Amino acid sequence: MEPSSRDLHPRTGARFAFERQGEDAPPTYRVTIYLPEGQTWTGALTWIDARATLEPAPAGTDATLDWAHAEALKLARVLHRDPRPYMLRWRG
Repeated sequence: MEPSSRDLHPRTGARFAFERQGEDAPPTYRVTIYLPEGQTWTGALTWIDARATLEPAPAGTDATLDWAHAEALKLARVLHRDPRPYMLRWRG
């Protein structure tokens, strides 16, 4: 049974879902970041010259979203070394 998005929103920190799009190399991932209070960010993770990039970049001055964006880029290192179809991680 697939978890509902409500189950993925943590009380603190963030939950990161990476879903590979196609079989291209370097891989591209659809990224969904679930934040407290029902906030969600969705974008794409790609690599340019072996450097991870998330698009669209967070807009505004939301410190929580900026933190989550930086954490997603750290997690991208795992997928760069070992591409997989799906990865779900929580960070506090």
